[in-house]
Amino acid sequence: MQLRRVLRMNSVLQMLIVIVMGVLANTFAADHFARLDVTQDRIYTLSQASRFLVGQLDKPLVVKVWFTKGLETPYNNHERILVDKLEEFRAWSGGRMEIEVVDPTDDPEAQAEAQRLGVAPIQYRFQSKQRSELRQVYMGMAMLYGDRQEVLPAVTRVATIEYDLARSIKTLIDGEDRKVLGFLTGHQEVNLAEERGPVETLRTQLSESYELREVQLGGEGGVPEDIDALLVIGPKRAIGLREQYQLDQYLMAGKPVALFLNNYRPDMRTFRAQQVVHGMEAWLGHHGLRLNRDLVIDRKSNGMLRFPVKQGKYITQTPINYPLIPKSTDLAQDDLIVKGLDSMLFPFSSSIDVAADLPDRLNARVLARASADAGRLKGVQRVDPPAYAERLPEEEVGPWTVAVSVRGEFESFFAGKPVPKPAVTTPGAPPEPPTINESAPSRMLVVSSADMVANNIAFVMNAVDWMVQDAALVSIRSKTVQVPSLEPIEPGTLTILKLLNLLGPAALLLIIGGIRATLRRKG
Repeated sequence: MQLRRVLRMNSVLQMLIVIVMGVLANTFAADHFARLDVTQDRIYTLSQASRFLVGQLDKPLVVKVWFTKGLETPYNNHERILVDKLEEFRAWSGGRMEIEVVDPTDDPEAQAEAQRLGVAPIQYRFQSKQRSELRQVYMGMAMLYGDRQEVLPAVTRVATIEYDLARSIKTLIDGEDRKVLGFLTGHQEVNLAEERGPVETLRTQLSESYELREVQLGGEGGVPEDIDALLVIGPKRAIGLREQYQLDQYLMAGKPVALFLNNYRPDMRTFRAQQVVHGMEAWLGHHGLRLNRDLVIDRKSNGMLRFPVKQGKYITQTPINYPLIPKSTDLAQDDLIVKGLDSMLFPFSSSIDVAADLPDRLNARVLARASADAGRLKGVQRVDPPAYAERLPEEEVGPWTVAVSVRGEFESFFAGKPVPKPAVTTPGAPPEPPTINESAPSRMLVVSSADMVANNIAFVMNAVDWMVQDAALVSIRSKTVQVPSLEPIEPGTLTILKLLNLLGPAALLLIIGGIRATLRRKG
């Protein structure tokens, strides 16, 4: 009897110890936990910047996700990837993040709430061999943080999902208005507000983080003070002295400028190379950069361009390796602007020389070079591929620089010079402010190809974040989620696989049965 009582007490004590250990383990795990991410690119492991960001939450963050179930490729995995990433953010939020996932397809109340918070349905076509149906589906989410709100109305891409979520959380925590990104017009530049194709994709992504505004110079005043960063993309006409002065003073005020400049542009109808006179050589030279009047040619590492090729009676547009689109893999991977990028294309680019005697107050960083086999050629006349099939005697060979960043304290190009006057003045206008001769710490990016903007959207987005000094977001953007895709299967192979799937299990059972019957007879 005594022994039973002792055994019973031991059992109760052991149970109490297990319960206490479980409570203590869960309490410890609430603040200290680890996860094993065995994916190739560690896509389910938040970057240090994201962890720090979500750890700054000081009140509840409610995330509402509205996603229609049963979406087909390429959106069939988007909800899972989005929710998995949100769960990772929640794990590091210290219990301050709540996630609600709803399929609003047959729920009018959920649809009304989604649309009230800014998530509207989008048109989606369900398609198979048997049917094609156009429906309205939901693929969005909203973040509610006190009286602030951020919305991703349509999660149609997941490659930069951690960046998109981190950017929204940062905006909620900071409570700041969106920064204004200006782009220069008036010289036949790339117009971010109107261009179609890849530039339209760039515009969409920039608009998620920044307010885009057109900037025209040459008149009175200068670049508007509320412009936080300025892009100059591919002017085809000369930027006048007055406009250069306004750009110069904008840089002197500590504001960043990015210049994407072409010295040549191709006429693909005549295959002639047309020189571009943008007028910025002297201004760049003053800051230690020389944009040479040449073209970089790379016959081994390059992009492709479609050219008309005659095949029998027909002419087809065939992709051909094109030496005038050098591919750069020599990137400054420790620099935030190109961090995480494997390669970039620089169509019709020129070489950039960085002065050896750059002032101590400036720091120039080469971001991208063409390969060591690349050549550079002056006086280019033709842009057709046969003209560059073989290396030309006048070519110089070397890993030519095609993108440079400069940061520090600049000296004005117009220091000690008369201020260029506007073409038209307004009577009674305020007097011209004095010239700023030395800048506050500022940043400048120079790329010798304007056409690269449409080919390297991730680089441009990184560059803009760098210009407005949001280094944390740049480091997060470099992480991308690549959804694995299945290769198409030939019809014959598909038929064989279907037969194996249908008959394979039965055949396997017959084989096993035959083996067992044989073994029994032998036994």
